Amino acid sequence: MLPDFLRRWLADPRFISGAQKFPLTRPIARSKALQLFDILAGFAYSQTLMACVTLKVFEHVGLSGIAMQSLSTKIDLPGRKLEVLVKSAVALELLSRTGDRVNLGQHGAALLGQPWIMRFIEHHAYFYRDLEDPVAMLRGIEIEDGLRSYWSYGDAAADKSPYSALMAASQIAVSEQILAAYDFGRHRRMLDVGGGSGAFLAAVGARYPKLERQLFDLPGVIDLAKDATLVKHSGDFRCDPLPQGMDLITVVRVVHDHDDESVLAMLRNIRSVCARETVLMIAEPFSGNPATARVADSYFGLYFAAMGQGQTRTSGEIAALAAQAGFSRPRILPTNMPLITGAMIFTPLR
Repeated sequence: MLPDFLRRWLADPRFISGAQKFPLTRPIARSKALQLFDILAGFAYSQTLMACVTLKVFEHVGLSGIAMQSLSTKIDLPGRKLEVLVKSAVALELLSRTGDRVNLGQHGAALLGQPWIMRFIEHHAYFYRDLEDPVAMLRGIEIEDGLRSYWSYGDAAADKSPYSALMAASQIAVSEQILAAYDFGRHRRMLDVGGGSGAFLAAVGARYPKLERQLFDLPGVIDLAKDATLVKHSGDFRCDPLPQGMDLITVVRVVHDHDDESVLAMLRNIRSVCARETVLMIAEPFSGNPATARVADSYFGLYFAAMGQGQTRTSGEIAALAAQAGFSRPRILPTNMPLITGAMIFTPLR
């Protein structure tokens, strides 16, 4: 928390001017000014990334690099405009450049190696429509063809395949984090609630082939699960019967998509089928961690506002909801990348 005296100093133009002139504070003043400008210019950075992904720049550049003229031809972008895009991408370390040759920067190389991230970036076209008027979005005014139309959970007639495909693709990184944090080999039968097309269960099955895996999700979603080894159940996880006899129930990136009332109803429904030995795992990015606050609170906060439902929560807030549903205090599982997901383990209260 910023001390009161420092807050007053920072609001005083004379202090700012002096800090910029004094040799010992000048580097700090420059750094803080750049951080503030980054907040202002973030939209330009994101659109540079979007343009590169849309034009498949990273694929065209590849691991071997490419000449500017060849890249101009491949993406149908005139030389002067390509120069603008490449300069911006180089500044963001998406690309690097030596003379007339363009190569991948460190971020561009990482994106090329993880294609699911580029799919995730592409769907932000919906989010950007909402962000065109952030005040209207925060007031709950729905934007045509925005995120609400993309995430069509509640519309039984809507096509569930676009967002289900995105969730399945992004589960690669989430599954890796969870599998590194928890030993699924101690269980015999697991149920993934709200598990979409079964991507997380597929990752678990590849590591633990003897574990029986069952999936529960909405009717229009469950049909997208093609894995014949899964036992599939469809319905509303807030009120429809869940299968019994599980010793592990997982809820992965589901809680933050819903309001407290829906989450509590889901957890109570899960509790109703828990045996004494059943373990409940909840995994998603948690709010309240300074190291990941920009993601959990700034990014996802606005994302869910545009989506029209859901919210990020601290582990304590999730634990409080679980306690109301009849679960124990959680055990927090440390993950290698909390930015991607955290994880909590609960057992039913007796």
